Amino acid sequence: MSLFTEKLGLDINHFEIFRAQLKVKKLKKKEHLIREGSVCNFIGFVSSGTLRSYVMNEEGEFNNDFYFDHDFVSAYTSFLTQMPTNCNIEALTDSIIYTISSEKLNKLITQDSAFLKLGKYISDLYFIRKCRRETSFLKQTAAERLEGLSTLYPGIQQRVSQYHIASYLGIKPESLSRIKLLTYINK
Repeated sequence: MSLFTEKLGLDINHFEIFRAQLKVKKLKKKEHLIREGSVCNFIGFVSSGTLRSYVMNEEGEFNNDFYFDHDFVSAYTSFLTQMPTNCNIEALTDSIIYTISSEKLNKLITQDSAFLKLGKYISDLYFIRKCRRETSFLKQTAAERLEGLSTLYPGIQQRVSQYHIASYLGIKPESLSRIKLLTYINK
């Protein structure tokens, strides 16, 4: 609710109208919220849990995002284009996600333009996340990317396996172990 009232400047009535449109989705660990090839027709809000977004190719799986409590979660490009996604979103822990369909969100926006603030907020969040990640690969070492990830998501190393963190950083798990050891030695 604080997102609506404090960050977006909307009132409690807007929150109640929005909340009435939500559906709850409970995922067990390793269950998928969405799979590659599906069209993402929802935006989710993680009430509790940890999820990862990943893409696959002939070499394996590559993590490209994580979602924790109070994060929005979606295959956002697919949500915007209504074209099949090329990513998968999997629960790393049992998770509870509240979702709103694109149809219901668009209807809210049509009925009350104040909901455009929510749409812009979500869009801005995704844009900033993607820009930061892209820039980190262009300008930072793997050690700097690990430090940034730990700052962005405090406690991630206790919640997400080292294998998944290494994949997100674009390195092998052995390299992550070396980076962590060198960081520890240099402190």
